[in-house]
Parts: sequence; structure tokens; C-alpha cells
Amino acid sequence: MVSPTRARILDAALELIQRHGFGGTTVTGIEELAGLSPGSGSFYRHFRSKEEVFRAVLERELERAQGYRDEFERGPVADPQEALTRRFLQQLDYMARVRPLINLLAREHGRFPDLTDRIGAALVDQGIIEEAAHLMRDLPSGPAHDDPRALLTVVVSALTGYHLLQGYFGRSPSDVAPDRFAAALAAVMAAPPA
Repeated sequence: MVSPTRARILDAALELIQRHGFGGTTVTGIEELAGLSPGSGSFYRHFRSKEEVFRAVLERELERAQGYRDEFERGPVADPQEALTRRFLQQLDYMARVRPLINLLAREHGRFPDLTDRIGAALVDQGIIEEAAHLMRDLPSGPAHDDPRALLTVVVSALTGYHLLQGYFGRSPSDVAPDRFAAALAAVMAAPPA
């Protein structure tokens, strides 16, 4: 179990690195935001360096993201299109929940390529593999069965683009609400072969 002080340090580091980047975040700033005496060395009782705390933040956020994914709807479905719509809405919610991790990766991916690769493999690559299995099971025979990983890569890209546009502009693209977007994407995927 993580000590309350260590958790506060992780929270403070996450907030500051998102705001100022790794280079613009100081140990003293982390201590201050975590409610510790700045410059007292309290940080160093829990972490050897700013890099170590950053790595710990990424690891914690990855664990949280994987836990969120465990909450996704699974199991047999009666209506594949309706199930896809619900899953896509879950994916959009998931993206909102993992936004701190995404922000860190977007800002600092070049600084810690080993972590970036590991997180990408765990969240994106493994997520596509898991969802491909569900597509094969839940959708009637059709285009989704031809290359489910490629199709899911397209879907993940569409969901990511929608999510990013919402974040950039503070509203849904073309005022298409998430439920409409998810339903339209599900309809495309569940459409019978031509």
C-alpha cells in the first residue's frame, strides 16, 4: 500500500508535470504542492530523484488505466450494434479518465521512450487484441472478420480523434454528441457486407 505522503507526492508531480513539463517541474514545487515543507528534503525520503517520481507517476497511471479497462462490458450480446455503441461510449469515457496519462505521454514521450513503448503496448496494442476477440465473437460474419485488428485500429483512431477534438475545442465536433457518434460508428461496423 502506498503511504499517504507518497500518494500526495505522486499527485503533486502529476499535476505539475502536466502544467509545466518535466523540465519545468522542481522537487521544491512538488514538495510544496504535496503539503510538505519546501526544500526540507521530505521528497527524498520517498523518491531518489525527479525522474524516479515521474516513472512512478506513469506506472501508477498505467495501473489505473488497466483497472478502468477491466470495467468494460464483456459477454455475449443480443444486439451487436447496440453493444458496440455502449462499448464505444465506454471507450470515450475511458479516454477521459486516462487523460492525465495521455497528457504526460504527449508532453514527455521523447524523454522516457521505454515507458512510452510499454504503455502503448499495454493500453493500445493489448486493447486492440482484446477487442478484436470480442468483435469476432459478437459481430455477424462480415468485414470485421476479415482483419479485426486493422478495423479496430481504425476505430481506436476515430475514437481518439473525436476525444481530442472535444478537448481542443471544448465541445463535440459538429455538435454531434458522444452517443450519436458512438451509434454512427457502431452502425458502420455492424453493417452487413455489401
